[in-house]
Amino acid sequence: MAVAPAAAQSQSITEELGRLYGSGQLDAAISLGDKELRAHGEQNGISMFVGRAYADKQQFQTAIPYLSKSLASASSSADVKAWSEAYLGTCYYALQEYPKAKQAFEQVVAAAATKNVTAYATKRLGMLRAQEMAADWKLIETAHFRFHVQAPENLGVAPEAYAAAHEQAFETENRFFRATLPRKIEYYVWDERAAAIQVLSQNLGFTVPELLTTHAVKNQTKGHETAHMLVAYGLRPSPQSRLINEGIAVCFDQTSRNRLQEARQATGGTVDIWKMWEQPQSYSDEQLYPVGGALLEYLLAHSSEADVKQLLREQTPQLGRKLFSKQIAEFEKELAKPDPALAKAASLPNTTLATPVKLTAAAVNAAVERNNTADKFYKVLILVNGVPVTGTQLQQINPQKIRDVKVLKTKEELQAYTEVELNGIVLVQVES
Repeated sequence: MAVAPAAAQSQSITEELGRLYGSGQLDAAISLGDKELRAHGEQNGISMFVGRAYADKQQFQTAIPYLSKSLASASSSADVKAWSEAYLGTCYYALQEYPKAKQAFEQVVAAAATKNVTAYATKRLGMLRAQEMAADWKLIETAHFRFHVQAPENLGVAPEAYAAAHEQAFETENRFFRATLPRKIEYYVWDERAAAIQVLSQNLGFTVPELLTTHAVKNQTKGHETAHMLVAYGLRPSPQSRLINEGIAVCFDQTSRNRLQEARQATGGTVDIWKMWEQPQSYSDEQLYPVGGALLEYLLAHSSEADVKQLLREQTPQLGRKLFSKQIAEFEKELAKPDPALAKAASLPNTTLATPVKLTAAAVNAAVERNNTADKFYKVLILVNGVPVTGTQLQQINPQKIRDVKVLKTKEELQAYTEVELNGIVLVQVES
């Protein structure tokens, strides 16, 4: 019975470490964990949390002894051992010790201690498999990238031009972030989404900053994933929030899209920014991405750069309220203004169904539904009296005013309206 208080104290320390680590307070987790290790030695999970915190801070050599100790400890539970080994794999991957990384991830997958740690290791293994597979792809190096291009003939532009455009995007964005990378970014450009998912066990596109690796589909925006990389090394955000983190990438994606209009279309003009910030799980990516991008763009235009950078470092709603309560209230009012696209569609004659009008890529980009908000893999375009609208906007139209609907599917029909890759176009004729 005498050991019960000590065991309870150990459990309490472990729970507090988990809370600090989970909330992104990495330095506090390291400080508390080291203090406990000096006082009482290794106990279930303590070295693991310290090691993971160091790994998340990209101090991989420092993390390895803690993770190794946790993995070897008799006091470590199966899930603690699994996470320790999974993060050891990440450390070895980041240090370019790929055989050790592969062995660690394979052992975690084989052990299948928990669903989450197994999924984590499976995705990392997929990235290593892709690295091996890409040995036969075209390699193009620039000042900050190593592009691995699966099918250069399908890029739509010369591979060198593709690489140069991304390098220019990097330079443009980094004037804001001022990041210094430890080495070049390994940028994998996939031709086929289905093949990528089969290898990677996750969808495109994504960036893993600690591994300096990006996996993108060939027609993804040139700045989105690079922004994720640059904010990680330039501002080192902790903690991060989904609204702000994805908003950064949309805001800096190097397109000319009307981000405020996209956010208005995605939400119908009504959104509680604070709720979206605090409860991102209640919103879809199709809402979070455009609202986050428009919000960051608005804050940069109506606040100091220093304040915005402070927010990007500490992405908490508490700091947001302290710095930007007035600006965010004004942003919500802007979102609530009537959508000019719907007003334009309603004012046009209802005779445009049979008259194709060529649309720019920017016009399509502002309205089309996408399979993945992070890229430009287009799905279906809706035209109301010839004006591009979103599905959300279409739902706002009184059904009694709809006079005709036509669906276009053939390549010839689609190309009469746009050169953008689409799965279909829906033409809607509305009474004006």
